[in-house]
Amino acid sequence: MNYRIKMNYRVVYLLKGESKKYSEKLIRDVAKRFNVNYVYSKRQPAHITLKYRFETDNVGKVEKLIEKVCKNNKPSYFEVGGIGNFAKHALVLKVKPSKEMVKFEKELIKALEGYKSDWVKYDEVLYKNFHVSIAHHDIEEKFSEIKSYLRNFDKKFRLRFDKIYLIKKPRDKWIIEKSFTLK
Repeated sequence: MNYRIKMNYRVVYLLKGESKKYSEKLIRDVAKRFNVNYVYSKRQPAHITLKYRFETDNVGKVEKLIEKVCKNNKPSYFEVGGIGNFAKHALVLKVKPSKEMVKFEKELIKALEGYKSDWVKYDEVLYKNFHVSIAHHDIEEKFSEIKSYLRNFDKKFRLRFDKIYLIKKPRDKWIIEKSFTLK
């Protein structure tokens, strides 16, 4: 018998080079300095979420849908940097997306609309809230102190939006399932 197991997936843009090192250092420093470990303990690569988590037992079908969206979109440049927040629940690196990046994300969500999870409401507004998480969930009591600390970190990066990744979480760590290049 051939059993298919549903796996937890997400579609992301992975930060590269200096932007990756910078964001991972911020995440680690904040976690250790303020003893807030939610983001750090999830062992996720530094990323921008393009499609929130979903489950499927047919990853091949998902890959074909993603490939089609990638073939219909061209690379562009966007900016990451500066500290932002969502109420007192999350501190993030801000992302200033290109119009092409916004268009891509909307097309991706539409193509994958059959793959939903309890996070579906966030898929509908991701393009309005592109970000790289630094700390969230366990920061409310220390929010002001952490935000004050992060004011010292205002580095900005110009990145090329040219490749995205389907990542999965088979156990306790997110890993790359497949990469896709925009044409």
